[in-house]
Amino acid sequence: MKTKVLLIICTFFISSSHAQFFKKLGEKAEKAAERTVERRVEKESSKKTDQAIDSVFGTGKKKQKKEKKSKKDKEKSTNDSKSSNKKTNQDIVTGSSFFPDGNLIFEETFKEDNKGDFPANWETTGGGEIITIKGEKAFRLYPNSLCITKTGKLPENYALEFDLTTENLAYKELSGSEFRVQFTNENKLNKDLKQRAEFHFSLWQGSATADKIHVENFGTESKISNNINYKMNDVFNRTAHFTVVVNGKRLRVYIDNEKALDLPSLLQNNAGKYIQFYLRGTKQEENHIVAISNIKITEESEDIRSLIMKGGFSTTKILFDSGSDKIKNESFLYLDKIGKVLLEDKNIKLKIIGHTDSDGDSKANLSLSQKRAISVKNYLQEKFKISETAIQTDGKGENEPVADNKTNEGKAQNRRVEFKKI
Repeated sequence: MKTKVLLIICTFFISSSHAQFFKKLGEKAEKAAERTVERRVEKESSKKTDQAIDSVFGTGKKKQKKEKKSKKDKEKSTNDSKSSNKKTNQDIVTGSSFFPDGNLIFEETFKEDNKGDFPANWETTGGGEIITIKGEKAFRLYPNSLCITKTGKLPENYALEFDLTTENLAYKELSGSEFRVQFTNENKLNKDLKQRAEFHFSLWQGSATADKIHVENFGTESKISNNINYKMNDVFNRTAHFTVVVNGKRLRVYIDNEKALDLPSLLQNNAGKYIQFYLRGTKQEENHIVAISNIKITEESEDIRSLIMKGGFSTTKILFDSGSDKIKNESFLYLDKIGKVLLEDKNIKLKIIGHTDSDGDSKANLSLSQKRAISVKNYLQEKFKISETAIQTDGKGENEPVADNKTNEGKAQNRRVEFKKI
């Protein structure tokens, strides 16, 4: 009986404790739920506040992501631009993107001219000065100046390359301004020669010919005068690379490697023999800058097979270690072109003749020239499996110079390899 009473009492207390426990648990859960709701409200309120601030200052997360992407795209664009510049503005010693086998016949970097001076090898009607652009020298043309330099008479086929840098062309006081490249058949400092051809473009955005290139020739039977659409305003206030390709009467112009002009018969009456640059208008007091730099003229070389079939040719593009018959690696590309011609036409037979300058002993030079000719023969036969009977060799040493051995330039021309058809 006592045991039963004790169990009932215990059960009562346990039930009462459970009730209190669950009551307290419920109260805690309720408070926790309230705190959760409060935190969510605070978070949402904070989020709304952040969004409101972002809308004012433009610093939202979505915008940040967009800016990150934009930065990444910008970096890619910069890298792509650097890669393009390497191709358009590379330091070419010989050849160009248009005439890769051509010979560099003129180059002007203004390295011998002092900043602020007019360049020594140029002539002008209006003046100019040497300035620096990103550490490199450039020739700034003054308003209304015609400028020419000592290129000599240019060949039938060549490529003129130059960088054109313009700055502060905010189109103030620029009405009537233009930049002109002029082609003539005589080397006279006169912008109005009777027989000439030219292309020019306005430097003024408000011009009636903005975003056009004007082409014209003078003193010809087949007169050409036309405005050709091109996005010239995109070229200004930066550096743009121009390539002007002359093939007889034909003129092609590329701007940053994009074709802008292609005129088959603009250059009549030998108008492409000399080049002049002319700047019209602009004002120095407004600090308008129009400058040219990195000027190169590359002559188109004739096809090697054609040269061989005409009887042969000599070249200074095959180089050897000093005093040795070991061919330098940079010569292999040119030698491969000769090898391919011999491979394609089994009927061609050549005599390879080595030549040296006059430095050193004449007997040693004769022996060296013979060994160098043999080295060229061995390379062609080993790589292209040319028949032993297709190639003969000889050496003339210093005995048949083509230039003055008293100058470094002359010596370089005399160190040559000759290929004669037999």
